[in-house]
Amino acid sequence: MDLTNLQNGSILQQDEASWQNEYLKKALFENVVNVLFLKKDGTERKMTCTLKPDFLPAQTDLEEAVQKKTPNPDVLAVWDLENEGWRSFRYDSVIGFTTES
Repeated sequence: MDLTNLQNGSILQQDEASWQNEYLKKALFENVVNVLFLKKDGTERKMTCTLKPDFLPAQTDLEEAVQKKTPNPDVLAVWDLENEGWRSFRYDSVIGFTTES
């Protein structure tokens, strides 16, 4: 299982970053993914997460699910399987990720 490196120690071109963001999002909708990213405080965090419907909690209240603020395209919200809650990270903070079989 190779770590997919999204930063390669260099600044990504806008199109390349956009493509890699979509690749990560697709992986999350299809698999359980281990994402390694830098938190705002500069520490690294490995999170086991997904957007695969089989793993997401049941929606209990439609009003609860409706967001009133505009989504930030630089941030991705995911379901954290270890903490059983919604968490988010910035795409540009991702160091790499692996998918679980």
